[in-house]
Amino acid sequence: MLIRWATEKDLPAWYELATEVSEIFQHPGRRGKQDAEHPTIPADMGAELRSKASGKSSVSRYEMLTAVDYMSGENMGFICFSRTDNNITWLAVSERYRGKGAGNRLLKTALRQLDTNRNITVTTFPTNNPQGTSARALYKKYGFTVKKPTEHNGLPRSEMKRPADREKRGKSFHHRYPEFMKAA
Repeated sequence: MLIRWATEKDLPAWYELATEVSEIFQHPGRRGKQDAEHPTIPADMGAELRSKASGKSSVSRYEMLTAVDYMSGENMGFICFSRTDNNITWLAVSERYRGKGAGNRLLKTALRQLDTNRNITVTTFPTNNPQGTSARALYKKYGFTVKKPTEHNGLPRSEMKRPADREKRGKSFHHRYPEFMKAA
């Protein structure tokens, strides 16, 4: 697997993955009458992102990474982050690639892009949500702890924090990639 910067050519695959994980993320849909005949219609997160042309700014700021399968060339998963807010904003791996280390490698690479001298945060599933067990375990592996319950899009979530650790970051090419691109 290859971890690389996402490009605009990768955005259709990101939208497709967002559609795949809409139900897991419990993305809020249209609200109808709340009865058996008219339940809430789940939203297609990928279609919503596509309609807003989301992702282009993350790509242009080098704040989106993708894991690519060497054999098929398919995008296995994506992670988005914000250097300004020093947080992870989106992480998902396609179901057919889960358990193969893509999420681990994406998170590890994204953390190298963030400022370890400041707290790093992520909003994820609450502790009582079984679908978020693997995501929370991955974040805990990298030093995140549950900070507080919160809400996102009207849904219960949990904010996790990785405390500042004064860890020295390598001055590798990948860490300074945005600077090199501006200079080029």
